[in-house]
Amino acid sequence: MDLTYNQRISKTVTYVIIISLAALIQNTKGLTIEIGGARCFLLLPVCMIIGIGEDEFWAGIMGLFGGMLWDLTSAQHHGFNAIFICLFCFFCAALVTYYVRETFLTGFIFSAVEIFTYCLLYWLFFIIFRGMHGVELTLFSFYIPSAFYTLAITPIIWLTLSPIKKALNKPVIAK
Repeated sequence: MDLTYNQRISKTVTYVIIISLAALIQNTKGLTIEIGGARCFLLLPVCMIIGIGEDEFWAGIMGLFGGMLWDLTSAQHHGFNAIFICLFCFFCAALVTYYVRETFLTGFIFSAVEIFTYCLLYWLFFIIFRGMHGVELTLFSFYIPSAFYTLAITPIIWLTLSPIKKALNKPVIAK
């Protein structure tokens, strides 16, 4: 799409603000609701929904930015979130660009795959492979409930971000 320089800048700034707000809500205790100990990983669907329908490069950059904000607050896994979200946003944006249409169902399925893959990989790399004993069941007591909680919030995120994306992607009409 043919956006002017100012429109591209305002779109990028808006996306950065949205991702920053999602990171603030997710990583600040008291700003997000924990249900039975399960946390909402808000940055995963926010970066995914912003990223699909955009150029692969910018989707990856937005995912990298969101992951870096998440990694800033982590104590042990520096870089994992940035790399994971960046790669996932890049590949899903490429799929939307070349193979599938950007719809609610596409965003929901891509977000679901991203959320459950993230929870499984995080559990494997930072719980199981680190050799922590007695915490193997956290997959079922924390990570899977957190994944379902995040997945339940995803339609609300899509309904919120979809009109914003549509308004920001309107090209200039030539006179």
